[in-house]
Amino acid sequence: MSNEQKQLIEFAIQDLIAAIVAHEGKSPEDAMDEVYHSAFFTKLIDPESGLYRESGEYLYNCIRSK
Repeated sequence: MSNEQKQLIEFAIQDLIAAIVAHEGKSPEDAMDEVYHSAFFTKLIDPESGLYRESGEYLYNCIRSK
């Protein structure tokens, strides 16, 4: 995994957490806990999935469709 991919993955995680906070009014800490302990997180951090290239809103819809 390249440094660029790692950085984009981190940005995607931050965007997803921000979307959860915005849509659901959860605290950032609760949103982080949810994201980092979800099955979706494993897919998000896999560079082969390409999910890190998607918007926070798209990722939010993905995690909520599970």
